[in-house]
Amino acid sequence: MNLAQLQYIAPSVFTVDNSHHKTSDKYKQIPTIKIVEQLAEKGFHVTKAMQTNSRIKGNRQFAKHMLRFRHESTEPKLNDGLFPELVLVNSHDGLSSYKLMAGLFRLVCSNGLVVGNTCDEVRVRHQGDIVGQVIEGTYSVVDTATKMLTNADTMSQIELNQDERMLLATTALELKTKDGEIVDNDNARQFLRARNMYDSKRTDLFTTFNVIQENMIKGKVQVYSRDSKGRRIVTRTREVKSIDTNIKLNKALWTMAQKFAELKTK
Repeated sequence: MNLAQLQYIAPSVFTVDNSHHKTSDKYKQIPTIKIVEQLAEKGFHVTKAMQTNSRIKGNRQFAKHMLRFRHESTEPKLNDGLFPELVLVNSHDGLSSYKLMAGLFRLVCSNGLVVGNTCDEVRVRHQGDIVGQVIEGTYSVVDTATKMLTNADTMSQIELNQDERMLLATTALELKTKDGEIVDNDNARQFLRARNMYDSKRTDLFTTFNVIQENMIKGKVQVYSRDSKGRRIVTRTREVKSIDTNIKLNKALWTMAQKFAELKTK
């Protein structure tokens, strides 16, 4: 992704204004673009960007943003074409530190995953040598992402029967349902519908996890619920556009898949 594309999608990456009312005197603003430039010198380049929407006039320049980086020397791993990635989250409103997380990108569905638990996350406050701390944390996080390829490989070797796939989908649905929404077999089946031919022919744990994750994040899945009179109604799920929700859901799904793998390999 070049700088023009990055600025169009996530303009807050380039914010240099330090006047947000929520920042303290100790707050040190380092524009995210400086981190981008430093990582580029180390061979890490932005592959995807996302910024939260803000209805408040003037807050767009301070909005939370998420960037995904991949090292220029990285080659795809496994049959799914997996790339280890670095995921960076930041904002300039004084409410968020720099957060570095491990990620995987899957070519088959052009989908990005955020993997690992909170212990794999590196946080850098807006104080001191921010750039140096972020760069230092980058390598440990990317190392974690690389190790996750082994987990993905293990999951891809675990075949699931239909009951197990349904259990995985039902468990995943419970992570996202709201009041009034139904977690049942009919809805679970909708989230097991692959969006590409490659995934539709496979029933291993890693593929099943990816199908569920892609459906949850990208939305537009037909689901069923009941109105106040108990009548069945049909709706479509929405795409996850919140950065915090995206990360939280991704991590929960990855942890769920890992625990499922542990149970299957005992």
